[in-house]
Amino acid sequence: MLWRYLEVERYYGNMDGLLRAQFAYPDVEFRHVLAPTAELPNSIYPLNLTADEVEQIWNLGVSDGTAAAQSTSSVDVANLTHFFSLKKKSDKRVKGGVSYDQFMEMKQNGEFEEFDLHSDKMMAALFLQ
Repeated sequence: MLWRYLEVERYYGNMDGLLRAQFAYPDVEFRHVLAPTAELPNSIYPLNLTADEVEQIWNLGVSDGTAAAQSTSSVDVANLTHFFSLKKKSDKRVKGGVSYDQFMEMKQNGEFEEFDLHSDKMMAALFLQ
């Protein structure tokens, strides 16, 4: 259970990092959000990887980045940002395990207003401290 908690916490930490980056660079259009397509080697001790493990991580990053650059489909970063900002604000509409796909269906049904990250005062208060 601890390992699963750490995976989920790391995922939400990364999404928090995306929101922070979008506030830090408001003139940048974030077009892609990438995640590894395979499990990365890890160690209980930070920075305690072998040269082969580092090479494996590097190769996965290169192949995932190349595939993303060549792909014609991508995650809509604006909708992903909207979803995670609602999660961050504990919006009752996305509580209780609402997935991104469910959120998108709800959004298409008109259950969510238009969203602009930089105009959201609550998100600005969280990230522009």
